[in-house]
Amino acid sequence: MAKPQLIKYDIGPTKLMPNSPKPLLLYKKAFLGQDGKIDPLLAFDTFTKNGWDVQWVTRYGRAQRSHYHDSSHETMIVLSGPGRIRWGAADLDDDPEKHTYGDAYEPGGIEIEVETGDLFVIPAGLAHKSFDPGAKGESYGCLTGDAHGIEADDPRKLVAELALQGFMMMGAYPRGFTWTWSEGGAHLGNFESIWSVETPDCDPLLGNSGGIRDHWEKPTTQC
Repeated sequence: MAKPQLIKYDIGPTKLMPNSPKPLLLYKKAFLGQDGKIDPLLAFDTFTKNGWDVQWVTRYGRAQRSHYHDSSHETMIVLSGPGRIRWGAADLDDDPEKHTYGDAYEPGGIEIEVETGDLFVIPAGLAHKSFDPGAKGESYGCLTGDAHGIEADDPRKLVAELALQGFMMMGAYPRGFTWTWSEGGAHLGNFESIWSVETPDCDPLLGNSGGIRDHWEKPTTQC
């Protein structure tokens, strides 16, 4: 597996979204073999080894609410695509067509077309919404339970057996962290509390050798 290219995005706060002083990190072509296919189990095992627990695999539909996690960082790996993710902007309307394909969202964000093997390391507070313009339904949902843990006697086996189709991602969180769902305006006047969420010891992909250890504030301990 070739070393993935690292791209950084700095996305500051908007009127409604805290976003983060920490950069969003994108690793291109993570866990891709020479045949161009992804190895979901290698991703699962690498996250686990580095102290990030896989909690869901989701297939995305035409729309999703813009949201952020106020108590945890997150990593997401694209298992199949393409798809789109909008970062940093709050929705300004309840109509999914208007806030996804119209102009009913805040300025100040960025939108990225993603592909298989794109791995994102997302600081707490950074708004995101993931959607598939080519999907027929508005939402397909989580394929592994309630998205707070893979509901199977053998989670690794379940991940291995999932059929990859449409826009799918796998998500993991630093061990010991609990994630919540917050939308625009939920933490007005209190962004700093989210920015102070502790940086985990290990990068989900690189462990001790880089990533968040170089581009976020450095943890004081090794993995």
